[in-house]
Amino acid sequence: MQPQSLINVMAYGCVLSANAPSGQRSTQRLNLVGARVATVFSQQLGAMDPSKIGVPEHLYEPTPGAEFTMRLSYVLSAIAALCSSVALADFTTPTYPTPADLSSNHSLVHAGWKNLTSTWDRHLQGKLNAPAAAAFAGVENVTFSVGLFSLNDPLALKLQYHYTAPEVKTALVGTRKVDEDSIYRVASVSKLITTFAGLLELEDKDWHRPLAQINPAFKRQRKNATAVDVIKTIEWDKITPWALASQLSGLPTLGFLGDSYNESLASAMGGPVVNTSTLGACVAKLYNDPFSLDCSTAEIISSLKDLPPNFLPWSTPVYSDLNFMLLGLAISDLTNKSIADVYRSSVFTPLNMSSSSTKSQNATLPREVVVGAPAAYLALDAFPSTVPAGGVLSSLGDLQRLGLGILNSTLLPAEATRRWMKPVSHTPSLSYSIGAPWEIYRFVHPGTGRVTDMYTKLGDAGNHGAALALIPQYDAGFAFLNAASAEAAPLRSDIALSILDAVTATVLPALEAEALAEARRNFIGEYKSLAGGKVAASLTVGFSASTDPTDVHSGLVITEWTYNGTDILKVWFGSDRPRLEQSIVRHGEDGKPRQVAFIASTYHQTPTYEAAGTTGPWTGFYHSNGDFVYTDQQRWAGQPVRELVFELDGKGAAVKCTPLYQGIELTKAKKRTS
Repeated sequence: MQPQSLINVMAYGCVLSANAPSGQRSTQRLNLVGARVATVFSQQLGAMDPSKIGVPEHLYEPTPGAEFTMRLSYVLSAIAALCSSVALADFTTPTYPTPADLSSNHSLVHAGWKNLTSTWDRHLQGKLNAPAAAAFAGVENVTFSVGLFSLNDPLALKLQYHYTAPEVKTALVGTRKVDEDSIYRVASVSKLITTFAGLLELEDKDWHRPLAQINPAFKRQRKNATAVDVIKTIEWDKITPWALASQLSGLPTLGFLGDSYNESLASAMGGPVVNTSTLGACVAKLYNDPFSLDCSTAEIISSLKDLPPNFLPWSTPVYSDLNFMLLGLAISDLTNKSIADVYRSSVFTPLNMSSSSTKSQNATLPREVVVGAPAAYLALDAFPSTVPAGGVLSSLGDLQRLGLGILNSTLLPAEATRRWMKPVSHTPSLSYSIGAPWEIYRFVHPGTGRVTDMYTKLGDAGNHGAALALIPQYDAGFAFLNAASAEAAPLRSDIALSILDAVTATVLPALEAEALAEARRNFIGEYKSLAGGKVAASLTVGFSASTDPTDVHSGLVITEWTYNGTDILKVWFGSDRPRLEQSIVRHGEDGKPRQVAFIASTYHQTPTYEAAGTTGPWTGFYHSNGDFVYTDQQRWAGQPVRELVFELDGKGAAVKCTPLYQGIELTKAKKRTS
């Protein structure tokens, strides 16, 4: 049977499939179609030479009588591949190898960064036109530091921008000019540091132990609870450290820290008069001295006894500072160390975060960014129990080192990092998911609709804010710190978020463009194997740019693939030109990539089922998740037909390619110099 006849038979299967009811085009639902086509195969296939479809002799063993029979599973998967014309999806791993150059004058990332920072310069100098200036209104009143980092380009650390607002330039205490070593309060970025420290210090089983088992005081509270009071009583025997870290405990946002009780205002506020001593020791201390909260663990737990939950544990993510106060206590209980010692020994010292601490210090005060009244700034250190939720101080340089340490799995095993950097739940918005304690922003690239997940933690409290953003798809990220008093910048929080939006809108498309540009330079070309002076096998990688802005079936593609004169593309993919999507990278001892595997995809991507034009989420499933569903169903002798492995030189350029199912090493042809 000739390859073209094989294609004709499969085309017949496609016709049958196309006339099937809507939603029945998946491999799983092609059984009837496959059975009918299998009959045709059994009649026409006969004795077939595997070499005619690109399989070298060493990869198959003829059956008795030298007959070669295809399995039905191959028939079905091949039909599915050929019939697939719907819009289907990507993986969440990088589409291209992560960019190596962010900092040189040739880098698109450097160009984008230069354009953004020059725009800030013009705005701060009053040279930006009115429409453009409106986007940065108020920036001139906020002191901030922002910078990039990359696993592949150490010089990316120098892509920084610092601005010192007038109130810091004239400050009586602290620094008067910010740089990468200036120390800011990072607010809720502390939650990320707390969780990271816990991952380093605790065993897996500790994360899933109920708080009532970790601290007996919680058990005593739960002992008096009954099945009918779950609305008013927190279930400490069901809340674990992992529930706290992933914001799924159902606990109140602030707990007793958010208590507004004031006896003199009881009538005006419509609340009863109570004896504050009955509310727990911490509440009584807050009532007597709002600027001091040095509570013991026992006092903190006793102050939670009458707090009702917001939700039952594991119901829905709810942002809670109380979660991380208690997570810090749990880590301290389990390690028998203070949270400050845990940070220092597990995170700060190993990552050389020498500017990071849990409170302001005389030695570092000259480098600290002090806004507002100095006394109020220093009073923030009077709440040691809140440190795990929002009390850490750090610098831009230290947050860059933290980001690199996480991305590089410097302290955690790589598989633990990959497991940690995943969603645990979702918010009601399609754009945001929640991890532990990641706030995962699903960035949609303008023009293409491609989705990139940013693993972030935002900090925003009072006069201070910060953010750390990690982008695994590019092995890169950025850090941001800011400060301004309410008098100088009443809208500091909104202004800070607008700066982050500008950085994101600039950096993510630039990273994508740079990754694509490098992939084109490093992989496009012809790869071939010679036998007897003639080309026995050949594969050509090209680039396809779709003219449809909603279609991301573009990028690196296989444009030609032959074996002993047979058109392998037609055999396996029909008229499609498979797009290459990166799957696994093998690094050398020097940390540089030495091999990269790609999966050949014929499935289009749409970010939502609505974008695919389907009638609903069920019909849209295959249209939006094709790679997830099908991936590598086509196999030959145990090897995936769609997977190709490229060998790289020291500069990241491909020099050889091996289609796994063929097992043939193809050498990249050198470019002509004339």
